[in-house]
Amino acid sequence: MPILQKVTIKSFKSIVDQSLDLGQLNIFVGENGAGKSNFLEAVGMLSAAVSGEINYAKLAERGVRLSSPEVFRSAFRNINRKITFMLEGQFENFLYDANISSVPERVNPNPWNFHAEKLRRGKKLDEPIGGRSNRVVGIAGRSDFDRGSLKRNESIVSSIQALGGFLENEVVALEALKDFAIYSPSTPVLRGITNDESYKRPLGLYGGGMAGAMADVIRSESFEELNLFFSLFDWYRTVGYKKPSAELQSSHVQSGTHVVAFTDKFMPRSFNELLAYDVSEGALYVLFVLLLLGHNDAPKIFALDNVDNALNPGLVTELVAHIGNVIEKNSDYQIFMTTHNPTTLDSIDLFNSKHRLFVVKRSEEGKTVFERIKPPKGFTKKKWQSKFKHMKLSDIWLSGIIEGIASPEGF
Repeated sequence: MPILQKVTIKSFKSIVDQSLDLGQLNIFVGENGAGKSNFLEAVGMLSAAVSGEINYAKLAERGVRLSSPEVFRSAFRNINRKITFMLEGQFENFLYDANISSVPERVNPNPWNFHAEKLRRGKKLDEPIGGRSNRVVGIAGRSDFDRGSLKRNESIVSSIQALGGFLENEVVALEALKDFAIYSPSTPVLRGITNDESYKRPLGLYGGGMAGAMADVIRSESFEELNLFFSLFDWYRTVGYKKPSAELQSSHVQSGTHVVAFTDKFMPRSFNELLAYDVSEGALYVLFVLLLLGHNDAPKIFALDNVDNALNPGLVTELVAHIGNVIEKNSDYQIFMTTHNPTTLDSIDLFNSKHRLFVVKRSEEGKTVFERIKPPKGFTKKKWQSKFKHMKLSDIWLSGIIEGIASPEGF
């Protein structure tokens, strides 16, 4: 499956003008408020755009914060504020570019409109597929296209697809991008006692739907991902799903019709079962991610915001290492992760072309800047290990001994 090779963002929130060359595993580290989540939301906005229309429902489905339309356009002192923001996603031999305007809802019931769009293909990305501007709307090779039928709040992507204007690999790329979502599981939702208001399937953005997803994975016999769970939490004998019973769930706790259930190998067989409400939040978080990776209908391009949420440092390293192993075996996945925990970095191989590490900072003017961390020029992996005495990347980050990874404040 094609993955996003490059994303360019202009005038979107705190990101004024940045281009990122991406891999399959992309980790963003930086201070709170540096703009890590803004990047994820820019991809979410791009996903909504290629789905045909940008509106609050589509943004909510993808985990984008439902801010006022005005908030999405960059605003900095002493810089003229543009009327649009630009988002561009580039796959291999395929590109989609959109300039999107936003106005207050009181001015227009459709606050997000397509000011301009561009779709191109080819090795040099110079073969037009279709596009629009203020004066021209067109689809290559389709003189029968009714230009007047395309509304300002509708993307031309849907029209091109309906007319068969995309190649098969381009359709696959677009469908994968349409499915993009930002996951931020919370403990009450993972425990099944709070509804996941995203209502996304098969797994909710905030941790919902685990029992149903577990049922699907068990029926499909996709057990490979779940095997890791038992190596990380070896006190559990089994994990599955069931209807909550009065014996295991207090009447003071309300949950769904089915919940995730565990058996503990250290408890007596006469009473060795626990429901999600009573197990470790870290175990639930890891199980959620494994179900996300193991479910056939889950997105293949997705983000985990604050991947270190509820996990101890060693567990973060193990989970990210597993995600790295998944992408090595499966080229279908592209994963974005934000983190504040240095140990997340210990599973990244800077010499692996599929891995990307970005430090996210604010410039003196407050603009978000992304700096990709690479080994020094001319270094081999062996030379790197020798120079830094086989130090973990987290230790290198904390010490600030290599250029580009400054020691973070507060550690």
